[in-house]
Amino acid sequence: MRNVMKYLGIVSVSLACAGPLFAMGVQHPKVSIFFDQTCAGPLFAMGVQPFAGVSVVQQNVVTVKGQVVDEKGEPVIGANVIVEGTTNGMITDLDGNFSLQCPVGSTLKASYIGYLTRTVKVSGAMNALKIVLKEDAETLEEVVVVGYGTMKKSDLTGSITSVNAEEMMKRNPVNLGQGLQGAAAGVSVIRSSGAPDGGFSIRIRGVATVNGSSDPLYVVDGVQVGTSIDFLNPNDVESIEILKDASATAIYGTRGANGVIMITTKSGSKGKAKVDFSANYSLQFNSNKIDVADADLFAKAVRESCRNGSVMTNLAFGEEYIGKLNNIDWQDEMSRTALQQNYNLSASGGTEATQANLSVGYLNNEGVVIESYFKRLTARANITHKVKDFIHVGLNLNYTHAQHHFSGNMRSYAQAIPTMDYVENGTFYSMPIVLPDGSWGHYKQESDGDINKGADNLVAAAKTRTDQISKWDRLVASAFLQLDIAKGLTFKAIGSYNYSTSGYDGYTPYNPRTFGSKDRKDSYSINQNQNSEIALESFVNYDWSNDHHRVSAMAGFSVSDTDGVWLNTSASDFPADNIRQISLTNDPSSKTTNGGRDLKTRYQSYFGRLTYSLNDRYILTATVRRDGSSNFGSGNRYGTFPSASLAWRLSEENFIKNLNLFSNLKIRAGWGQTGNAGSATSLSVPQLSSLNCMYYMMIGGSMTNGAGIAQQKEIDTNLKWETNEQTNIGLDMAFMNNELSFSVDYFIRNSKDLLIYRQIRPSTGFTSVYTNAGHIRNKGFEISAAWNKSFGDWNVGVRVNGSTLKNEAVEVGDPIFYKNNSSGGTQDGDDWDNHSITQNGYAVGSYYGWKVAGIFQNQQEIDALNAQSPTGKYQDGDTAPGDFKYIDLNGDGQITDEDRTVIGNGFPTLSYGLNLTASYKNFDFSMNMYGVAGMDIYSYSAARLTSMYGPDGGYQNVLAEYVKNAWTLENPNGKYPRITKGDHNKNHRASDAFIKKGDYLKISNIQVGYTFPKNLIKHAKMENARVFVSADNILTLSSYNKWGDPEVGSNRVLLTGFDGGRYPFPLSISFGASVQF
Repeated sequence: MRNVMKYLGIVSVSLACAGPLFAMGVQHPKVSIFFDQTCAGPLFAMGVQPFAGVSVVQQNVVTVKGQVVDEKGEPVIGANVIVEGTTNGMITDLDGNFSLQCPVGSTLKASYIGYLTRTVKVSGAMNALKIVLKEDAETLEEVVVVGYGTMKKSDLTGSITSVNAEEMMKRNPVNLGQGLQGAAAGVSVIRSSGAPDGGFSIRIRGVATVNGSSDPLYVVDGVQVGTSIDFLNPNDVESIEILKDASATAIYGTRGANGVIMITTKSGSKGKAKVDFSANYSLQFNSNKIDVADADLFAKAVRESCRNGSVMTNLAFGEEYIGKLNNIDWQDEMSRTALQQNYNLSASGGTEATQANLSVGYLNNEGVVIESYFKRLTARANITHKVKDFIHVGLNLNYTHAQHHFSGNMRSYAQAIPTMDYVENGTFYSMPIVLPDGSWGHYKQESDGDINKGADNLVAAAKTRTDQISKWDRLVASAFLQLDIAKGLTFKAIGSYNYSTSGYDGYTPYNPRTFGSKDRKDSYSINQNQNSEIALESFVNYDWSNDHHRVSAMAGFSVSDTDGVWLNTSASDFPADNIRQISLTNDPSSKTTNGGRDLKTRYQSYFGRLTYSLNDRYILTATVRRDGSSNFGSGNRYGTFPSASLAWRLSEENFIKNLNLFSNLKIRAGWGQTGNAGSATSLSVPQLSSLNCMYYMMIGGSMTNGAGIAQQKEIDTNLKWETNEQTNIGLDMAFMNNELSFSVDYFIRNSKDLLIYRQIRPSTGFTSVYTNAGHIRNKGFEISAAWNKSFGDWNVGVRVNGSTLKNEAVEVGDPIFYKNNSSGGTQDGDDWDNHSITQNGYAVGSYYGWKVAGIFQNQQEIDALNAQSPTGKYQDGDTAPGDFKYIDLNGDGQITDEDRTVIGNGFPTLSYGLNLTASYKNFDFSMNMYGVAGMDIYSYSAARLTSMYGPDGGYQNVLAEYVKNAWTLENPNGKYPRITKGDHNKNHRASDAFIKKGDYLKISNIQVGYTFPKNLIKHAKMENARVFVSADNILTLSSYNKWGDPEVGSNRVLLTGFDGGRYPFPLSISFGASVQF
């Protein structure tokens, strides 16, 4: 609407506005032709010459030349520019330009329909004045996308947040998650690592499941694309709406339980075709190293360990070699300065009947860890066509191909022993990373000594595994038909096909460098997965209104079918290192193959929505959805999910208007239910199988066996939906013509009938059953504020948001334990089993472990506790001064698993974001920050970096601070336990010693840009041109930095707040340009 008004601005100027100007004889060749002689004649009859103001004193008159533009820098055609208090003025031309003679000290006033009026003081002659008009939210009503339609923002009754896509792109996001960090209250976006593909997890208003996913549903151009949005190029995004409360998400039923993110991509528009091209280049650096011991300090720590009972097997760590060891900083060796390149090209345009937008994008991110990279190619087409005045059709195609290689964990690099030097048979070997003959250096090869039998030259391992590539492809295709049946009545049908495939193709060469791998053959493996979903949604919208009432109704139906297949195969021992065919293995017995079809999932749904508004003040919205899923038995396949919400626009009441205080004042309240069907499962259907079942019989005096059939699992045939019930109360306020705005929400989210495994009596023959049991509650406050102001050529803006969250497992039955065994997680033998617990009265995935009372200072303390123990051992027989002293919580006189308890959780008290923007003439500036407060991290990294004990043998490197501040006889006040290789006291075990304060503030992005004046670029046939420089991941303020980055995250809800280390977050310096033709 705004663009139509702007480009037809000349004809839309009313005679009421033009009259006073032409009455003074103001002439403009591009305007006057639109007014006929009959109307204009009397006005021009006065014969006043151009720019002759009645009240102008000639000796003080100066010429003011300038341009009126909107916030995007586009010219505003037909804007009214007048000297305030006079009739001296004119209308801007096709380029938004004007020229007036004005008295010094007078005030210029610029106005246009749909924009706020701007005033500028005339201090002297001006030749390049730029007046920026901002949209008037009162007259140019903002429209937001909701489920199966759109609504005026003033009519919203639920909790919905709009994200400015243009501001988001100033962060140079690799994916959508990076662009949403800190952008919306109640939306937690945590990067799981700094890997080149930019992994992230999003949580909207907490977590409300134990076994399932807490990721939100993404809806792109009306199509539900699932819980992954990695395929979408952020540059293709036009707008983003985040639906947070159940009154907004219930229309999506089972898939809206964790919130919904609505994305509209860029589309074509009528008029002249436009071509946009942008190119960004970023230099990336590893800026957050962990300060670990160098070779000499590490050797000193080994010698201290030997004082505590260890035996040195690598004599290179002895005092004889002090100052002689070849120091290797593995963090430096494994990182590099990396280049990221990002290119985007799009073309859009159309006629009255057909509009199209085509785009292609390419991203190549090398990654700061050597041999890592991520490459992505995206292509998109969005085409709409008006067949008849009442028939519209459209097609959306989105294809993405991506591949990445190698990841990395900076904590594991920091822990690698900082020298490969060793002594063998009395000879000292100084080992560089690459030997003079070009072969790779290596650690001492030993099975049970100072060096772990699997310890490898990290650079060699990375450089020789370049043939290990993961790839994925995604195709999302949709087509729609829209019929404008009658006034206010439309029918729309959307059919979609969502296909994805992912695979891994990896060759692991023979590795002679370690004791553990020198007898292991080379290997090759292939993994492949394919998934597809076909869906059809049809719905009818009806809108009716009169002077007092407005009604909007929608009803629809949808069906979907999801299927998939997978295949894994591998073998080892190949004739040559370039063989990539499983059948050519030298050892056929090494071949393994597995695969099959995924369980098919089908959904069938009916849904509807009704919105009623009385006098634009009192608004009611009600929705209902009935979902059916094949995940459940015939008796429980369908669930009904209703919602209702109310809003009262107090700012439209006379008693509020008379205050002349509020631009907007609205109270909202809503309630609703959504569902969660969990993952595809057959656990609601009784089943028999011959798997792992064998019968033994005596026949003819001898034992024989045969295949049998039996029940495999205990089944709950009444399995049904999880139910999420949410209540929301909100308040929206705006002041000073919407320059200052606030929004506050309070919510309670209850999740019941959780789909979990519960323990059952052993007499059943089984240990657990998958059933509905449990109740999780999330509640909290959300607040957001925005301020925008213009001062002459300056425009400034501030946006801030914050949210609190309390998560509680109200009822889950028996405690649910979990251990992170994934990459970057814990190790066997590290005494971190069951470090995550979900238990009644505590947060989901709470921290579980022992409590530490301090450090034993002498043997007498230990002996006294041993004497009171019924076993004669309070902790361990080898506990010694300098070890942690654990608290006997159950009072049985000894430290056992029974003394473990809940020691914290990973949900911060406050999450917040801050965005600053400013512009001056053609320059623009933006700054983004986000952070958390009241955050505790369960730091496995801290446990590993303060213990030389290697769970699978050998030493590992530690913090330099640990070596310098560990307990010794000479340093009894050391804050860390004694240095030991065996660690029989298990000082490294999961305990509150490793609960670390995780508060942080990140300055995530600063960008400065410059838009070239149109008169400079028009000779190059350009419509627009902008350059920028930016910095990302600039600074992290946190006391946690010595252990790694405090921004810890995982896609597993049971690992919230757990830190096992990750790919480093790089500091990036970017340069870019965008042009439009």
